[in-house]
This record gives sequence, structure tokens and C-alpha cells, in this order.
Amino acid sequence: MTATSFTSTRILSRSALGTTLLLIAIGGYTRGSGSGYGCEDSWPLCQDGLLGGVLPRAEYHMVVEWTHRWIAALVGLLAIATAVAAWRRHREESAIVAPAVAAVGVIGGQAWVGRLIVTNDLDADLVSVHLAISMLVVALLTIVVVNTAAEPSAAPRPDNRQWTILLASGAAGALTVLLLGSYVHNLYISGWPLVGDELLPRSTHRLMIVHYLHRALAGVGIIYLVYLSRQAVRRKRPLTEGALVHYAGLAYLVNVLLGAANVFTRVDSSVVIAAHLLMAALVWTTLVAATTMAHSAQRLRSASATASTRL
Repeated sequence: MTATSFTSTRILSRSALGTTLLLIAIGGYTRGSGSGYGCEDSWPLCQDGLLGGVLPRAEYHMVVEWTHRWIAALVGLLAIATAVAAWRRHREESAIVAPAVAAVGVIGGQAWVGRLIVTNDLDADLVSVHLAISMLVVALLTIVVVNTAAEPSAAPRPDNRQWTILLASGAAGALTVLLLGSYVHNLYISGWPLVGDELLPRSTHRLMIVHYLHRALAGVGIIYLVYLSRQAVRRKRPLTEGALVHYAGLAYLVNVLLGAANVFTRVDSSVVIAAHLLMAALVWTTLVAATTMAHSAQRLRSASATASTRL
């Protein structure tokens, strides 16, 4: 495999990943500002827009929603280009081709859910499903980016399997906190970091319970990421992999503060909402990347052991 083929696929996958993260931030801003109604129920065009809805009128909410939709279209095009490059140049490398092709299919499903959101008056449950699918797209593209790295991220080690499980658990926890927060994103509950100034909420309302779980698990997440950072140092993990774990912990801490700011602004700042969501997505991305690096090293170890057995 030539360096050029790796470079082109890597550039496309990184562009697709970066644009997807930008889309998530704009989606958060769109939801927080109420701009999701900007194009009314016409999808994918803007109702009563210019050129039959291809372009928006000079109205704030319509421009925001129009921007959100067309960046989503750009993500789709970049994902397709990534999948084509992966198929043409890495056809025998399933760790690259499979996630690249899967990302295109998932984005297609996401577009369908996006249409349902518009036609169902921005249903909150569908919005959360839409975000969950976005995180899956981010994970798939992150795997492609990591697996098109010029060099293996880590030498095979006996503890790779256990370490990979620890990282994957952290990523799953971060995703859970993100999705719980998305479900109650527009519900203001005072008393941060408590819920309604109570250690244990007396209300059994579903949204109150979800809010409590979101804040409680966010606190557990801080402890777990500190543990992962310490383990990365103790286990002498490779520089890039360890740095990703440290970055995830730092981003998580910043996001906890953004969560507090979200409460103090009574969930009324679209900028804070967007920043909170973007930071959560970055935590997810860095932990998926670290997990993929560790898993890649585990695959190398398994392949090496199989080759030795055959010899």
C-alpha cells in the first residue's frame, strides 16, 4: 500500500469527521435557538425560500436551519468520498473499508430520521435518536481516521485486551451521559450539581429521573476518567494513546463546567448549549480513538501469536 493512498483516505476521513463534529455543534445551536422551525415542514428545502427553497430568505432562523441542512449534505458527500477511497485503495483491509462503508449507510438512515423530525414537529424522542445516530457516525469515521494512521499506534502488549475494555467502558459511559443530557436538554432544573437542591429527588417524574441520572453519571465519569489517565501513565501506554485519554479527561472537565453554565443561564443560551454538546462529542471522539488504537494493537498481538503458532 502506497503512502499516497493512505494520505488521500486519511485526509477525506478527517475532513468528514471534522465536518460531522461541526454539524453536531450547529445542530445543538439550531435546537437551542429554536431555529429548527426556520424552514417550517419543508424538507430538505426551505418553505417559501428563494429559488424554490434552495436558498433561504434573509431571516435568522431560516438561515440557521438552512446552514444545518446543507452542512449535513456536505457530511454525506465527504462520507461517500471516504468510502470510495477506502474501497479502491484498501479493499483488503476490513478495519478501514467496513467502517467507511457503514458510515455512508448510517448517514442515509440519519437523513431519514432528520426528515421525520421536521415532519413530526421536532419530536424530542426523535431528536435524541438523531443525535445517537450522529455519535455512531462520529465513531465510524474516527475508526477510519485511526486505522489510516501511517504507523501502528502501539506495539502488541499482554495487557492490551484489559486496557481496551477499560477504554471502551469509558467511551460507553460518556455516550450515555451525552444521550441522557440530550433527552432533557431544554428542561431547566435548578440546584446544580444537585437536582432541585436535593441529593435524591423526591419527584418520580420520568424527566426528573433522567435529569438526576445525567448529573449523577456525569460525576461518576469524572472519577473514571481520572482513573483512566492514571492507568495510562502506570501502564506506560504509547504517547498518542495516552494523550487522547488525558485530553478526554480535560474536555470532560470543561464540559462539566459548561453543564453548570447551562443551568446558571437557565438553558437559555444557544451558544452554551452548542458548546456543551460539541465538547461532549469531542470526549466521545477521543475515547473512541484511544479504544481503536488499543484494539488495533490487540489485533497485531493476536496476528503475531497466530503466525508464531503456524511456524
